[in-house]
Amino acid sequence: MKRRREQLGTVYAKSGMWYVRYSDFRVTNGQLERKRLAKQLGCVSDITKKEARSEAKVFLAKINQPALTPETAVTFTAFVESVYLPHSERRIRPSTYRGYKVLWREIKPFCEGLWTRDVRTRHVQAILEAMAKTDRFNVNSLKHIKSFLSGIFRLADQQGYYEGANPVRETSLPRVRQADETYAYSLEEVLTLIDAVPEPASTLIAAAAFTGARRGELRGMFWENYQEGELLIARSIWNGITTDPKSRKSKAPIPIIPKLAAKLEAHRSSLGKPKTGPVFPNRAGNAVDPDSLLHRLILPALEVCEICSKPELEHGKLLHKYERNKVLPEWRGWHAFRRGLATNLNRLGVDDSVIQRILRHSNVAVTQACYIKTATEDAKAAMQKLETALNDTYVTPRQTDLATKGVM
Repeated sequence: MKRRREQLGTVYAKSGMWYVRYSDFRVTNGQLERKRLAKQLGCVSDITKKEARSEAKVFLAKINQPALTPETAVTFTAFVESVYLPHSERRIRPSTYRGYKVLWREIKPFCEGLWTRDVRTRHVQAILEAMAKTDRFNVNSLKHIKSFLSGIFRLADQQGYYEGANPVRETSLPRVRQADETYAYSLEEVLTLIDAVPEPASTLIAAAAFTGARRGELRGMFWENYQEGELLIARSIWNGITTDPKSRKSKAPIPIIPKLAAKLEAHRSSLGKPKTGPVFPNRAGNAVDPDSLLHRLILPALEVCEICSKPELEHGKLLHKYERNKVLPEWRGWHAFRRGLATNLNRLGVDDSVIQRILRHSNVAVTQACYIKTATEDAKAAMQKLETALNDTYVTPRQTDLATKGVM
C-alpha cells in the first residue's frame, strides 16, 4: 500500500506576522484542484519562529489526516446547500425544513470565503458578531442560528468534511435586544372572538382555544378521530403536506369540553352530519387552511370601524375617519390560543403537569417556560393579597417595642 506523503509546510514572516505556506485541495466551480495556500499563525512580536513552527505542525496535522479526502474540500456554502440541506429535507418535518432554509438565507451572506474544513470557533464567533451588528436579530433568533450552525458541523464531522471539536460549541452569544414577549389570549378575549367572527371560523377558533392544537393539527382534525368526548390528534397538515404530529407525545387524544362539543355538533350538522373527512373542509372537500379562513372571515370581522362597523378594507373615504373598534381583540396568531389555553388553565389552578399533558409537550419545563403567561391582572391581584396580609398580620419591631412600654 502506497504511503501517503505528509507535507511539512514552509513557515515565514511577512508584515509582522508568521505564516505557513502549504498545499491543499479545493473544489472551485465543480473542479477539484490542488492549490498553494497560506495560513496566519500569529504575531512576530508574540511568538518565536520555533513556536510558529509548532503551531504550523498542529494545523498541518489536520490537513494531512487521511479522513479529510480531497473531495471534502468544499466551501461552507457549498456544503450547506449540497449536503446539509438535502440531508435535512429527507429527515425532518416540512415546516422545520422551511425554517432551516429561512435561517440559511439569513446566515449565508456572512459566510463568504469560508472553507468547511478550515472553520474554527473564531470564524463562527465572527459570524454571530456580524449578524448582531445589523440589529435585525434578537436574542432568540441568535440562539436558533447558533443551534443551526452547530447541527451543520455535527453532520460535517459525521461525514468526513470536518475534523475536530464542533467550532460552534465554545462561541458566545453577542449582546442584542431581547425578543418581544409572546402573546396569550385571555379567556375573555377568546369568548369575544368566538362571538365576533362568523362560522365556520368561530368553531375553528373555539377548537384552537379549547384544545390547544397547533395550526397544522387544526387542519388535520378529522371526524373519524372524534368520539366519546375526545378528539385524537392523529395528523398534521402543513402547506397541503400530511405528516405525523410534531412529536410522539403530540399524537394523543384531547378531552372536548361541552361548550366546544356543542359548537362542533352544530358545525357538523351544517355540513350534513358527516362521519368521516376533515372537520373543517374547503369547497373541494379537502382540509381547509386555517389561514384561508383568517383572511376571508376572521380579519374582516375584527378590523372594523367603531363608528360605522364597516370593515377597514371597505371603509373608503366616508364622512368620518376610520377608527378600529378597540372592543374587539387584535389578531395575535394561531399559537396565541395554545399559549392562552395554558395560561387560562394555570389561572384556574390546574397543575402544570396536567397542562403539559393537554398541550402534549415532551416535558413540563417547555410548558412552564414558553406557554404559561402570568396575566397583569393576576399579578396585581396577587400583590394586593400580599398587601392585605401584611396589613392584617405584620407588626414591626418598633410597634412591638412601644406596646411593651405601654406607649401604644
